[in-house]
Amino acid sequence: MIKGRDQKAIVKKLQTEIQKAGLDALILTSADGVFYSTGFAVRSLYRSGKTGNAAAVVTADGDVALICSEFEKNAAVMVCDPSIRIEAYPVWIYIEDYATEQMTKEVQPDLNKTYHMAVNLIPSKKDGVKIGVQSKWVTYESGCYLRKVFGDHNVVDCTKILSDARITKTPWEIEVLRHNAQLAEKAMNITAKTIVPGMTTVDVHHIFHKTCLKLAPDMTAVSQSHTVGSDFAPAWIPQPRRIERGDLIRLDGGPYTDGYKSDLGRTYAIGGAASKDKEELYAALWRGYEFAVQHMGPGVKMSDIFHGTQQAIGIKNYVRGHHGHSISCDISGEEAPFFAPGETRILEPGMVLCFETPFYSSTRQTYNIEDTLLVTENGIELFTKASPSLYF
Repeated sequence: MIKGRDQKAIVKKLQTEIQKAGLDALILTSADGVFYSTGFAVRSLYRSGKTGNAAAVVTADGDVALICSEFEKNAAVMVCDPSIRIEAYPVWIYIEDYATEQMTKEVQPDLNKTYHMAVNLIPSKKDGVKIGVQSKWVTYESGCYLRKVFGDHNVVDCTKILSDARITKTPWEIEVLRHNAQLAEKAMNITAKTIVPGMTTVDVHHIFHKTCLKLAPDMTAVSQSHTVGSDFAPAWIPQPRRIERGDLIRLDGGPYTDGYKSDLGRTYAIGGAASKDKEELYAALWRGYEFAVQHMGPGVKMSDIFHGTQQAIGIKNYVRGHHGHSISCDISGEEAPFFAPGETRILEPGMVLCFETPFYSSTRQTYNIEDTLLVTENGIELFTKASPSLYF
């Protein structure tokens, strides 16, 4: 098991939301949904992204089951809490432990099989069973099968249920997210101090990844959405663009450990120089950042932070869809709720959030000021602290 992870507390959160929604069970099929509910990070889900490689079933009574391949079952048994039932299906790989004389192997497993197995793990009721599924992570064929079994009106999307369960964090989750954010901050500061004019964006990615790995040998991955100068769209494959003195570098992302992410944003002027207009633009973004951290706390509406930030920045035509988000184990990094104009949710103790004030331009270059914070009983705790200056 992952040391310190409180499976019981996490299941209780899910159970509360399931009952609140009037459901009998959830069938979770995304990588983060399965991980959050069981504590087992299914490698095939994270690596292939194919829905059906694994699934988790969580009932309104708090029972949890994991469905995975025979190949991954042994790893799951080592990681999962003993309370979790583990069911496995055969794969094309030869595993001596499961070999029989009459054994046959499929070329590839039928990924719809996991849904059939999940249905058999859900208690039946005379008046019908209502289940929640992650609609974005269900194939068309599997969706048809589930609606045929339970009825069209008894299969609903559970995206919000899963999101609501994860809004406030357990003490262990808070510690992991704090640890990851602080690793990201250290890695960004080291990377910025290492970069000199003449290097390329490839060098930036290499330095950051190497630094993260050195700081966190146990990391499972690292997110890099860095941009240099006028290249405001982060590249999946970094290009050998040369960095010039006075260029701004936006470092964005961070390492993942224990299944949880980090997401920080920093902006640095390379070579100790930046034009006055860049300094002024950064100062405007900093005003928005300062407004937010000074006004956040329990009971504050998230939309109020958004609107106040926009007003404090005061840049003409500067409009964003949001100024930050919740964070935990979602593979995209950005989770609801958001600091957005229509978000009426209020901040509450135990929420871990990323707040940001980015700016992207092909002529004025790219910026981001982003920190991770915890909402406490009396205010907020900043896990990290951005700089009011472009220089380091």
